[in-house]
Amino acid sequence: MQALVKYGKGKRLMELREVERPAPQEGEVLIEVKAVSICGSDLHIFHDAHPYWPPVVLGHEFAGVIAELGPGVAGWQAGDRVVSETRTGACGQCFVCQTGYPQVCEHKRAYGIGVNGAFARYVAGPARLLHRLPQAIPFETAAVMEPTAICVTSILERAGLQAGDSVVVTGPGPIGLLSLAVARAAGARLAGVTGTGGDEQVRFAMARALGADFTINVEQEDPVQKVLALTGGLGADLVIEASGGAPAIAQAFALARRMGRVCAIGISGREQVPIPYDRGIFKALRYDFCFSSSWLAWERGLALVARGLLPVHKIITHTLPLEKWQQGFELLEQQQAVKVILIP
Repeated sequence: MQALVKYGKGKRLMELREVERPAPQEGEVLIEVKAVSICGSDLHIFHDAHPYWPPVVLGHEFAGVIAELGPGVAGWQAGDRVVSETRTGACGQCFVCQTGYPQVCEHKRAYGIGVNGAFARYVAGPARLLHRLPQAIPFETAAVMEPTAICVTSILERAGLQAGDSVVVTGPGPIGLLSLAVARAAGARLAGVTGTGGDEQVRFAMARALGADFTINVEQEDPVQKVLALTGGLGADLVIEASGGAPAIAQAFALARRMGRVCAIGISGREQVPIPYDRGIFKALRYDFCFSSSWLAWERGLALVARGLLPVHKIITHTLPLEKWQQGFELLEQQQAVKVILIP
């Protein structure tokens, strides 16, 4: 079968290759991939700016149907529609796993990063990571469930967004737009995004379609003054940093109100990022670094999407065959797309 392989350390070094169809091992299933989306971390890996273990088939945001059961699998059958969590390799025995957070286990080797992923016709992995995909959710939409679950985990479970909160999202990429959608679904009274001139044409328009009360081009107006004006001089209850950009990371400390919260989801791709530490102290901010997703967030996200309460399908701008992966990567890097779905 054809698969998109990152075959070595270094920038680029990625191509379609013929690889063997995987065989499910004990406790695993073989999934026929119906749709898989390109993640920002795939772009980071392409540019050698994210941890990965080559050679590896990329792709961790996917949906499909079970094609085959491995030994010892119960409760599933061939033909079941599924999505999968990505915490392959979590040990299940360390302190972090035993206290309920296996998605943060240091031994985790996620699909498409540490073990072969879903930029291929088939992928094999643990049955214990599967979630049933409701018939109401198309496969293309389901391929966005992994980042949706990350946003639900980060914003609702970790940062504790409350109905009636004011929210600013820095960075209107896929995670930023999904964060906006989650905030809206959770009852934010005021929600908007900041970005740059490159976001004006596609991403700001999509933010407005998802219910943004405001969009701020930081190259044309001062986002801090705009947010203060919108919040009666207080600042935002919650700032969701989804860009990973150093200026936005630092700016979050000014956008949040005193005793406010910052929810950090965006990956910077850098070893260090300077922050206005003392400003955070004097404002008594709470800063939550967020990573990956919980089991419950997947179930919540699937239920919200199935009932039409979380319109994540709106961020999908392009659907391409796997063979056109380079076009998909280019569209994302040129900010001409928001979410690109590949069909193996």
